[in-house]
Amino acid sequence: MRKDKFRIGKFLKNLSLEELIEIQSKSSGIIHDYKDGYFYICEVRSYGRNWKNSDIYNTHTLQELCHQYYGDDGIVDVYSNNPDLSGIDNYGVLKFIPSVEDHKKWKHYMYIKNSIPRYEEELDNWDKREDVPFKYRPSSAPFYTREDIDEMKLKLENFDMNFVEPKSYINNAEEEMEKEALEFLKDFDTWKKKLNNEEEDTDSSIDLGVIDEEV
Repeated sequence: MRKDKFRIGKFLKNLSLEELIEIQSKSSGIIHDYKDGYFYICEVRSYGRNWKNSDIYNTHTLQELCHQYYGDDGIVDVYSNNPDLSGIDNYGVLKFIPSVEDHKKWKHYMYIKNSIPRYEEELDNWDKREDVPFKYRPSSAPFYTREDIDEMKLKLENFDMNFVEPKSYINNAEEEMEKEALEFLKDFDTWKKKLNNEEEDTDSSIDLGVIDEEV
């Protein structure tokens, strides 16, 4: 591998600037289009706009996108069937999901689930608009009704739950910390039980002593 890098570096040094620029242009396109066999669903949120980036095919371009929207200019939520994204640095969500179909069903389910309380609150605010000062009143009536919400509740109740929800990736360091935390809790519970048993034994001894004195 080191020899290959040396040969490539030596080859590039012998090229002109124009040739290097041409290689850079062609290689960046090849890298961008390189498919590693996994899917990457990238949902971008930036300055009030939401869209899905559908041309991410490998972890290199994924990392570039995540760094482009790293909190200041926006956030990327990533869902993938790649089993190991522990090396990806992302400000937004980074979760594993087995299939695109699972993601579609889960998104639809969560949309209905989250919309119901929001719609109910907006309808309540509209119905009680006369009870608040004019400047705090909603400007227009909601476009949905109580009947619409009842239909959504029924749809949610009968929703086909045959899908896998996304799960957060756990890198090696986080996994080790999680194990240590579980071990600590286990040791703490053991110590607590032992302390309680000792206190019970002490209380029993005290009670017997008091009885003996009274006798």
